[in-house]
Amino acid sequence: MPGSPSCCTPSLFPTGIARQSLEVRFFAPGSLVSNLDFVEGIFGNAGDPFLPENDAALDGAGWTGHTGCIILAPHLVGIPKKELGLPRWEDASERQRRDGMCWRQPNEPYNNGGAFKITCRDARGVIVTIIADSYYGYCKKEIKTQISFSANLAGLVEEEHAGGTIAFPAYILGQDFLADRTVPLKRTTFEEAVRLLGEDAEARPERYAADRNFPGIYYVPEDSVFDVRAGEIRWRHEGTDQTIRLRAGDVYVLPSGYRLRLEKQPTGSM
Repeated sequence: MPGSPSCCTPSLFPTGIARQSLEVRFFAPGSLVSNLDFVEGIFGNAGDPFLPENDAALDGAGWTGHTGCIILAPHLVGIPKKELGLPRWEDASERQRRDGMCWRQPNEPYNNGGAFKITCRDARGVIVTIIADSYYGYCKKEIKTQISFSANLAGLVEEEHAGGTIAFPAYILGQDFLADRTVPLKRTTFEEAVRLLGEDAEARPERYAADRNFPGIYYVPEDSVFDVRAGEIRWRHEGTDQTIRLRAGDVYVLPSGYRLRLEKQPTGSM
């Protein structure tokens, strides 16, 4: 019977909003095609963008409306700041002078002649990045940056990308779990939890509640006892023992936010 701290995961608390993706075009010279293969292995490849089924603009529900472009151009290392459109020292702002984003001599190289990345983006969601380097990590990080940019513009979304995960600890709690004695939990009462949940929870006379939006999620009291052998959860209410079935597939949430579920172990005797 695994338990874990409360969290909002897509499988448990789905938003009901269709998944959307950012469109990113990636250009690389033939000698750096392995960089392209690297990022495709992490983020996937929608296919030939000139085919209608892969055209983001034709997918109104699945496209965020934002377009990114990444160009690998290591031959630009050493390019003068002037050629990148940076202003002269006399025309630069105080911040540009502080950050070295201006030049005194026309041939002054950008980033002291080392590898660099330069990006242009606007509020429409168009972002273009030139990477003057061949390092795989810069390619991956830039796509993640563009995903974050798109998520910020879209608003009210949770950013997600392949190659990473949101992880939470889970524990095998055995066949008996006493909520108020087994592990130190935040001291919160069932009544407080139901008050915070408001209309999202349907309180039952036995002193537990069911989630109105997601069947299979139940809120149980802070003194609940989980008994795997008996297949039940029990607690005391007004001097009487109350029980509900402990069922696989359902999720039981304590007032502290601690979540529990019944799950068969792939190995072992329990």
